[in-house]
Amino acid sequence: MLRLKINEIFYSLQGEGANAGMPAIFIRLAHCNTKCHFCDTDFDSFSVFTQEGLLENIKQYNCKNIIWTGGEP
Repeated sequence: MLRLKINEIFYSLQGEGANAGMPAIFIRLAHCNTKCHFCDTDFDSFSVFTQEGLLENIKQYNCKNIIWTGGEP
């Protein structure tokens, strides 16, 4: 069974690129080994989600766009 370590899930507007302003669900994965000095995310904090749990969580947002972000580059 698929299990993902997810730092956070949130709804916001895309802030960069050609899709700037587009509503989206952001799924930020946990862990990152680069430790950039400018990063504002605590990648060591996470919850474990199954595929079913993740789908259930994102149902609360009335949005079809998903942006996967974070995690090890």
